[in-house]
Amino acid sequence: MIAPLYCELSEKYPSLMFLTVDVDELTEFSSSWDIKATPTFFFLRDGQQIDKLVGANKPELQKKITAIADSATQCNN
Repeated sequence: MIAPLYCELSEKYPSLMFLTVDVDELTEFSSSWDIKATPTFFFLRDGQQIDKLVGANKPELQKKITAIADSATQCNN
């Protein structure tokens, strides 16, 4: 349901890295990251989690990615 938006955002913000993990195949990974529901989105900077979103909330996902992209642009200027 949210995959098309996720794909669109990954194309709109090529300076950000977008990854998809199959939690059914990588159960150890999902346990170590405490993933209780899908989709779960983690936002990382320099290897540290800076935010998290649980659920297919399209407006919130777009808002968070836009904010992160904007802050990354400010850091690089």
